[in-house]
Amino acid sequence: MAPKVAIACQGGGSHAAFAAGVLLELLSQDNRSRFELAGISGTSGGAICAALAWFGLVHGGPAEAIARLSGFWETLKADTLPDIWANFLGVTLADQPWTMELSPYFVPAPAELIMRSWLEDELDLRQLPNPLPPQPALLIGATDVLSGERAVFTGSQLSYDVLIASAAVPFLYEAVKVNGSYFWDGLFSVNPPVRELIDLDIDELWIVQINPQRVDEVPRSTREIVDRRNELSGNLSLAQELHFVETINDLIARHGPLTNKEGRPYRYVTVRIVPSDLWDPADPDKFDYASKLNRAPWFIDELIARGRAAAPKFFSPDSLGQVRNLLPTEERVMR
Repeated sequence: MAPKVAIACQGGGSHAAFAAGVLLELLSQDNRSRFELAGISGTSGGAICAALAWFGLVHGGPAEAIARLSGFWETLKADTLPDIWANFLGVTLADQPWTMELSPYFVPAPAELIMRSWLEDELDLRQLPNPLPPQPALLIGATDVLSGERAVFTGSQLSYDVLIASAAVPFLYEAVKVNGSYFWDGLFSVNPPVRELIDLDIDELWIVQINPQRVDEVPRSTREIVDRRNELSGNLSLAQELHFVETINDLIARHGPLTNKEGRPYRYVTVRIVPSDLWDPADPDKFDYASKLNRAPWFIDELIARGRAAAPKFFSPDSLGQVRNLLPTEERVMR
């Protein structure tokens, strides 16, 4: 019997094309019958991938989900002369050994308008069925700028503003107003939403991890420090989410059935993680922080191909045990 699964996709700018590749492969004819998708979540680029897949599934099925995911990443590619130059300039500036951060409130940034136009090309939210089907559920993560709290939006709340809020990196976007509150990228607090997924009736939780947990050397250059700071921020929020899941699993194993605050029973959930492992020994800087802004067609295609190649690991023992790499161990508790 196919397991009931929830999929959670980390964000990471252009690197989220890896998550798109994973979803494209999982939804392919060869794999779609191997699991039952009960829910999908994401933050930033992962939120966009999750929303595109979810929209396609509830509107037309797996084939439409694949078409919308593929269409968005094709639209995003810098493949016209003005776009090629803009992409080159953006990546080059981000790759310098110094940072140049200007407030989007004083120097208008076009990121929000561009992202909105890309989303409108593939997501006509007027076409959402009413009422929505009970599954799969959709969860989108963002960070409330003023309260500092994690925010999770559901499929019934989906809007362009919600998706842009989830991806609103400070200095590239102004804070995005949704329902009277202001939001930044969910990277800081919920990357991606996981806790709510285990409220669903699922057997397994699958995590598409974009940011590496461990590195081999202490970062020293400005570029390396920015890169590592970003990775740590994204993985810290994921670790907090997974710690909750593992705590529930441990309590069930020790003491038997538990219920959530709504009175629904929790189930023991198997956690599987497939990391992106974005590394090229021939070019160690290929997947650095600046590359998260890279929209070159060859780069997006490579990330999608890597995601497709990694997706089958969710059906393998290789994806089990990865959660230990994200959670603190007794040996690391300073006494």
